[in-house]
Amino acid sequence: MILVNYDIDLQLFAAADEGRTEPPSERRRREEKEKGNVPKSNEVSSTLVLLGGTVVFYLLGDTFVKNSAIFIRKYLSMGTTVERFGAEEFRVVLSGVSRDFFNLLWPVLAITMIFAIVGNVVQVGFMFTPRALSFRFDRISPNFKRILPNRQTMFNLVKSLAKVILIGFISYILITGDFLKVLLTGNMGMMEAIGLITYSGFKIMMAVGLVLLAIAVSDFYFQKSEFEESLKQTPSEAKREMKEDSGDPILKNRRMQLAREMMQGNMLKEVPKADVVITNPTHYSVALLYEVGRDAAPRVIAKGENRIALEIRRIARENDVPIVESPKQARLLYAEVDVGKEIPKEFFEAIVAILITLEKFKRKVGIG
Repeated sequence: MILVNYDIDLQLFAAADEGRTEPPSERRRREEKEKGNVPKSNEVSSTLVLLGGTVVFYLLGDTFVKNSAIFIRKYLSMGTTVERFGAEEFRVVLSGVSRDFFNLLWPVLAITMIFAIVGNVVQVGFMFTPRALSFRFDRISPNFKRILPNRQTMFNLVKSLAKVILIGFISYILITGDFLKVLLTGNMGMMEAIGLITYSGFKIMMAVGLVLLAIAVSDFYFQKSEFEESLKQTPSEAKREMKEDSGDPILKNRRMQLAREMMQGNMLKEVPKADVVITNPTHYSVALLYEVGRDAAPRVIAKGENRIALEIRRIARENDVPIVESPKQARLLYAEVDVGKEIPKEFFEAIVAILITLEKFKRKVGIG
């Protein structure tokens, strides 16, 4: 006996590895949803239709059989009573057949339509996407990926085999249990025999439907997983999408830097107006201004740390603005009060204590 070892590359059965390692973005999800691409399983809808149709047939079985018998008797007897059958008679008969046939089947048609809609709604919700109705060439062009071994084709193969095996096994078990009863239908009345066979068929269809529903649920989660995998992006795609959404990060940072520089430039122009600059000698500088009749409290008109703090002190010295070292107040004002805002009440006592020591401020407010 010759043993042959086959090395199977599992990558053949995985999704195509295209370097898609980045998780899908909300933009990507939104675009796919607008195209009508959402994770769903056709098995769910078809299984619900099967179960719903089976239940309707079972509940309305007697009525359906009686109406079918009336329908058949009506149009079979018509062949013996109609003397002439021309175009007009054919039109009348066809119209009657269509109407009666629809009246016979509309409960089944309605329930199957409802369950088909429910089967889609429970998966994707209420969704209307006009783009999904547009013509797309890729729907009719050959896609060889669909026939090559991958996770999707292998899962579909296993799913189909599971259906055949489970349906066959369940049908065998149920038919075996009712086999003797079916053999005895020859000794029963017609309606009793029909009832027995109908009940056996109903049991088989419901059992098969429940098994298919379990397969459909697993198929839905598999399709959802595959859909998420298909939405993943390569690092370059994610980077390009980020640039399109928020602009080039380099340009964005440059714009923010220019804005900061412009704001700092405008802020520094206000320093000569200040009544006092409070500093932490090496790190922080905060310039305060109090305008009599306008302000309820002193305002911060400029603040900065490190290089900007040194620049504020330089401008203050050049314009004879008093500079007072108060490390604690400088740090708190820098951290808690924005430029253009009045100082909070908790700062009043400390700041007033500083201002009333300044001759320039005393002359300004008319003290002493």
